[in-house]
Amino acid sequence: MTAAHAQPLRCPGCAATPEQAAHHDRLLRIDVDPGQLLALFEMAVTWYELDYSRCDVLSPADWAGFAERHSWAHPERAEAAFSLALDIVGRSAGAPVEPAPALATVLELVRG
Repeated sequence: MTAAHAQPLRCPGCAATPEQAAHHDRLLRIDVDPGQLLALFEMAVTWYELDYSRCDVLSPADWAGFAERHSWAHPERAEAAFSLALDIVGRSAGAPVEPAPALATVLELVRG
């Protein structure tokens, strides 16, 4: 998606750029749309295998903050989804394999 085709973001203070609006909106549905949940997991699995540099997507570095800043129809499902996706990315990067932490723990680690 180019800037000319970007949709305006509907949530002030969000880290997503206007170019990332479509991905932002897809991520907002991960707790209610199984297709979007699978897309998140697919991105997590392939993050270090595919070149996402030309794609207007939020990177895994943004996922924990994204999850915290938005409201969810099913908060526990969203927390589990982002926690698992971050765990998958960590494993793909060669990080030690440990149980997936709760989102609150992930947020504490990210904020350091």
